[in-house]
Amino acid sequence: MLDEKLLNQYYELLGSDGVRDMYDTFNDNIGGYLDHLKHLVGKRNEGDTRRQAHKVKGACRSVGLAQLASQMERLEREEWHWQDADDLLEQWVIELPLHQHQLRRWLHARGIQ
Repeated sequence: MLDEKLLNQYYELLGSDGVRDMYDTFNDNIGGYLDHLKHLVGKRNEGDTRRQAHKVKGACRSVGLAQLASQMERLEREEWHWQDADDLLEQWVIELPLHQHQLRRWLHARGIQ
């Protein structure tokens, strides 16, 4: 679920404050990124959907949410139909809080509040 190797590297390089800032930035932005992606999927705009999926993928990777990032990479790069995109987003919205919880547990275990 988490790319702990990457997170540990960030922790070693940036320290607690840097990792907390990355997490806070992710939390501040992911809702807007996701809302915009849903809007683009609803409009059936494939090019913009793929570009927005790329942004969401990058945001997830930046905080070690590797599994969520890989789902967005499919939407960004692979061939799909609109029903696939609808289904992926529906599942992604359900899974996001679970992954965020795992990330918070990782942060908490390192004393990062």
